Amino acid sequence: MNIYLTLTTILVAPLRFSKAPLLAGLLLSALGSPVLANTVSIVATVNGDPITSYEVAQRIAMLEDVTNIEVTDENRQRIAEDALQMLIDDSLKLQVGVAANPGVKTAAIEQAKELIGSSFGTDTKSGTQVLREIGIEPMTVQAKFISDLVWNDYLRRAYDSKFQALDAKVESELERLEKNASQPQIRLSEIVLPLAPNRNLQQTKSLAAEIVAAVRKGANFNAIAQQYSGAGSAQQGGRIGWVVFSRLPKPIADALTDVVDGEVTEPIELDGSVYIFRREGERKKGFADESQSRVWMARAIIPIAADASNADRLEAAARIGRDTQNINSCEQMEALNNSYESASTGRLDGLTLADLAPQMRKLVAELEDNQPSEPIAFNEGIATMMICKREKPKINLPAREDVYRMQYDKLFGDLSERHLVRLRRSAVIDRRN
Repeated sequence: MNIYLTLTTILVAPLRFSKAPLLAGLLLSALGSPVLANTVSIVATVNGDPITSYEVAQRIAMLEDVTNIEVTDENRQRIAEDALQMLIDDSLKLQVGVAANPGVKTAAIEQAKELIGSSFGTDTKSGTQVLREIGIEPMTVQAKFISDLVWNDYLRRAYDSKFQALDAKVESELERLEKNASQPQIRLSEIVLPLAPNRNLQQTKSLAAEIVAAVRKGANFNAIAQQYSGAGSAQQGGRIGWVVFSRLPKPIADALTDVVDGEVTEPIELDGSVYIFRREGERKKGFADESQSRVWMARAIIPIAADASNADRLEAAARIGRDTQNINSCEQMEALNNSYESASTGRLDGLTLADLAPQMRKLVAELEDNQPSEPIAFNEGIATMMICKREKPKINLPAREDVYRMQYDKLFGDLSERHLVRLRRSAVIDRRN
């Protein structure tokens, strides 16, 4: 499942840490840690395992840089506590994963080293070099990668039967998508902020408002989702993909109604969490775009001079009406066109509905197959048309792999949040303020 593991990391956006030393001092003071730059202290323990002020400083710098949330007197304390809580959760994930599968950490270390190279390396520099140049100790990043990898392995083992059942869910979802293929769809990304030990509902709403403001100033929505979102979609930067609009909960649908593509909603409180959505596109016909239907047609044209009188035109129309009374196939229509010695071709094959003039689209919609139309005036003369064949557009359903990923992310997010809450409750966590 490495396709998912590579997306669980928080360090995929370009990082700029010119402000890291200053932020470390300012924000660590909010935790009660010494402000002196060279002082490293233990700020918390998780079941006896320590978390240091240095680790918190590193995480604070990443949060500030990636989210682009302005650090103020009002939010300085909360940002520091967010950083510490993320490290506490990482520690819990690592502890329970290694306890369940002692050999997993060794394998995760090797994968984490590869991830550092693929995530940060350039053509001329290794990932380790790049991280050090921007002020981040590679071992700090490696530790985060390891906890993500170990946690993924643990949840897969602990809930194996649920993950095994995903194939059936995918088939059911593909059937549902095909059934609703013509319904309007909207493409979304999300940030889901559940309540946390360091953050009540009001504080979570405040964080959501800051995130919305930062995104509207240009912050990377997907990078923030990877940092903060509690949903399984965080593994994909919050990207949900295309959803049927009518299946969205009413509060979410209402919030998205007046949002244009590329913009984000205001925070939405729902089921004890706070949601932020970014609208990224719309398909009014869903997966089935009727304008891409194709038609095959036959026609017969009686040539008429441009300066012909109305009487001549009426006579030609009457003639073509008589000649087509017993015609019921495109082959007969094409033969009739040849008998008129028309210079125009008698067959028009594979025409896309969207490419036809409005008058022709209307004709195609109203005309039954293998039935001649009423006489129609064209520049070339008086004509009659016949539909030989229609081909509806293929339903452009998402690939099975994409549907599996969406179902996997949803299941992973649900299981991860619930299990993490249980770990927090049973752990011995000492915050040293």
